[in-house]
Amino acid sequence: MKKVYETSTALEAHMVKNLLENEGVDSRIDGEYLQGGVGELQAIGAIRVVVEEDDYSKAREIIDEWESLQPDDDVADIKSTKTSSATNGFVLGVVLTIGVTYFISGLSITTDGIDYNADGVLDEKWTYQNGRLKETTIDRNRDGNIDVIYSYDYSGIIKTAKFDNNFDGAFEVNTFYKNGNAISEESDTNNNSIIDYRVNYKNGVWDNVEFIDEQSGKVRKRQFYKLNKLVSDDYDTNGDGVLDSHYEYDQYEERK
Repeated sequence: MKKVYETSTALEAHMVKNLLENEGVDSRIDGEYLQGGVGELQAIGAIRVVVEEDDYSKAREIIDEWESLQPDDDVADIKSTKTSSATNGFVLGVVLTIGVTYFISGLSITTDGIDYNADGVLDEKWTYQNGRLKETTIDRNRDGNIDVIYSYDYSGIIKTAKFDNNFDGAFEVNTFYKNGNAISEESDTNNNSIIDYRVNYKNGVWDNVEFIDEQSGKVRKRQFYKLNKLVSDDYDTNGDGVLDSHYEYDQYEERK
């Protein structure tokens, strides 16, 4: 774990923790219960919010933006070490009030969208949190049920998508993204809650498709594509987990 924020009050630490977790970043508070050992005075910098190292950059981005929204005068007062304890308490209370207000406003949700068939119901709905796009839902067949859900990260970049492609109410296809590009797509083609089909992308483009044995979880067949055309595949003929046969295909996707 890595320290991402340090404060002298448990209230502020919890506020930052909630802010991070609201954006999908797990965090932990260290030192919260050490204050009692320093008498009536608060232990300056004794309380830390820590996150996993892989989440540190995202957590700092969230906290930096939050801090940038604080009034400059208040921030300056907090950093000052020359004010009296009474003044410090007042300033801290003001800043915490501002922070809590911002946190609560960050939880406020607004929506917008498009009613394609003019029936009074949004067929495509966009959900925003703190002014950032958080989720898009779509009813493609206009039956009143959502069959596509796009989710976005704190920066508004797409991170996952779910599809109900047979319109039965279950999302059987999940697509995962990195830096805005699809990296993989997993499907349950038999609607039995077992992934049996996977598309792997390279730079957002189809690279290969894997057919997965439901019993063993191993790849039974892997097809390779170029410009969306099948060019070759490897096949496990006896189900031992080893792709032992290789085939190549012509421009009409016929075996050579």
